[in-house]
Amino acid sequence: MILIDFGIICIGQEKRRFPKGLKSVRFESHKRTEKSEAMYDDWYNFKTADRLTGMWYFVWLTDDIFLEQSFFDIAPKGSTWVIAQPEWKDTVERILRFYIERSPQKKIAVLLRIQDKSEDVSHAQCSLGEFMEKLSQGDVRWNETYFIGEDTAEG
Repeated sequence: MILIDFGIICIGQEKRRFPKGLKSVRFESHKRTEKSEAMYDDWYNFKTADRLTGMWYFVWLTDDIFLEQSFFDIAPKGSTWVIAQPEWKDTVERILRFYIERSPQKKIAVLLRIQDKSEDVSHAQCSLGEFMEKLSQGDVRWNETYFIGEDTAEG
């Protein structure tokens, strides 16, 4: 298991909101405006994400399990590919759905980050269902920005 930061940018959101009833999950948030300084230094090269305004959330497991469990791990295909841990997949989906529904644009950005030099890579918007499928199959890369919007069947 490696520690992978779970970052969500709720694009356009003005007021902090947190899902209720999620045991073993904690949140940190930051409001980003046009005048805010970059969230990450140039070493990370997350320029696309750093331009996004709204509420930024970092999601963690609680301290009692933080070093023993993780939302994500390296996918079987190896380095840079991430997979959702089966026991946390539904929680991850619930959190992402919560923030999509609360974004004025019905769109979020997700950045699964590790401390690794990266390029500024972002992906075209996909539905939550498509993203969760990619995450289940290990087809999501760390340190790349993914845009996720409402599922077409729902929205």
